[in-house]
Amino acid sequence: MNSKRFKAGLTVAVFLLLAMPVLSQETGKKQTIDITSSFKPVLRNAAKINFNASPPVVDTSKPKLVYAIPVQNLVPGLMPVTLKPLALNIDSAASWANSNYLKAGFGNLTTPFVEAGLSFGDQKTKFNVFASHISSNGKIEFQDYAQSALSGNFYTPIASNLELHGKLGYRQDKYYQFGFDKNIFNFAKSDILQRFNTITAEAGLRNLAPTQFGLNYHPKLRIDIFSDNRKNSESNAVLDLPLIKTVGKGLALKIGFNADFTRFTPDNTEAINNNIITTPATLLFKTPNLRFQAGLIPSWDNGLFRLLPSFLVDFPVAKEKWIIQAGWISYFNKGNYQNFAAINPFLAVPTELKNTRMVERYVGFKGTLFKTFTYNAKFGSAEFNNTPLFVNDAASGKSFNIIFEEKLQAVQIQGELGFSRGETFSLQSGFNWYSFNKQITEDRAWGMIPLELNAHLRWMIMKDLWFKSDLFLWDGPLYKKPNGSGDRLAGAFDLNAGVEFRITKQLMFWAQFNNITNSKYQRWNQYYVYGFNMLGGVRLSFDK
Repeated sequence: MNSKRFKAGLTVAVFLLLAMPVLSQETGKKQTIDITSSFKPVLRNAAKINFNASPPVVDTSKPKLVYAIPVQNLVPGLMPVTLKPLALNIDSAASWANSNYLKAGFGNLTTPFVEAGLSFGDQKTKFNVFASHISSNGKIEFQDYAQSALSGNFYTPIASNLELHGKLGYRQDKYYQFGFDKNIFNFAKSDILQRFNTITAEAGLRNLAPTQFGLNYHPKLRIDIFSDNRKNSESNAVLDLPLIKTVGKGLALKIGFNADFTRFTPDNTEAINNNIITTPATLLFKTPNLRFQAGLIPSWDNGLFRLLPSFLVDFPVAKEKWIIQAGWISYFNKGNYQNFAAINPFLAVPTELKNTRMVERYVGFKGTLFKTFTYNAKFGSAEFNNTPLFVNDAASGKSFNIIFEEKLQAVQIQGELGFSRGETFSLQSGFNWYSFNKQITEDRAWGMIPLELNAHLRWMIMKDLWFKSDLFLWDGPLYKKPNGSGDRLAGAFDLNAGVEFRITKQLMFWAQFNNITNSKYQRWNQYYVYGFNMLGGVRLSFDK
């Protein structure tokens, strides 16, 4: 029984073992699915962004561009300035691109005029040579003059941050003392000749950018040898050693040393020495809301010590549109034969030399409006110490003796107005008025102009056409008569105009008209200026 069960179980086991390979083969067989249908798949339409073709709205608002442009103001000189008989230089609004030029012309008062400028060198070392000559013969006997000049300048770097510059020049000015009565006096032409010769040499050194310690320096030495046709000579040497130390963005310290030496040697007379030494020290402070300068200037005028003040304040109330200003300054105007002859070329040989110490105190306001209009107004006092007054000699009156006024005080009002439009139009005007109220040596301020007005127009009418006009107007100065009394000269009205236009790229025509109204006036007593006169010519510019 058991044997049958055993056999039956063994048979089942054998059958299962034989069936396993067959099952394994069925498992590895590849399976497929067959689907029968009429459905066709279709992709859904994608969503798109719609762009509008209308342009953006135009922005009509104007951008506000603010530029910090410093106010440019001119300060009229305190000393009287000689008005030249001819105003020849035509300063056009547009400068010439070429560096070399030759300008020549001729005028109705037998006036030849020649001027030339040449440039040499490369990008580093530069040489400039200038030469000029003009002469004229007036309608009054001996009313002649001539001016000739020749000078050369050079600039060259001697290190990465150092530049050496120098100048050598010669100038001759010739006048005649024609201011005498021809019916009474008979002077030879050689006796009234005034011929002044000046030889100038100058050298300086400056750094092109502040050093790593914030220092800027520019030492200079200038020597002038001045002489006349009467064997009088003078040597002037000026040594200037300025140093500026910058601390941060708004603070600087300025110190220096200045020595001005003069030795005047008249013919057959002992030499006269006149020296000034100053050692200024000034603190400069600048912020958007305040500009302040405070300093003291120890000075030695021929050994006499004086401590000069130097205080300036600018207080912007409305940025550059409205600035309140105030000042208390003092300085020296050097008194030497060369400077006196530049003021009045009809002077006699000086017998002594003194330096004029100026003291100015003022308050005022200035500013710039609409980026084109500038103004400046000052009210204050001026003090002249040892100022030269020119008085006719008591004999013929043809020469002027110098009398030094010990102390002259005056109330002063100054004003300036300016309007400019880029480089195409510029109109500047100035006003200077003195009310002399106190003096010690003389009764009146002989030869000093009490009221002066001037205006200057520069206009580029079109691309190649420039127009210029100058107006000089003043109240006549007082002059001293031989008997000691005084009188006043007639006022002056001198209107000048000039024009330049380009003929070719390198050739221009120019014309100048002086004293258009033919005004008869005298800057110095007994010396009338030229009436109406004109001259014209061409200017040729060329490359190197």
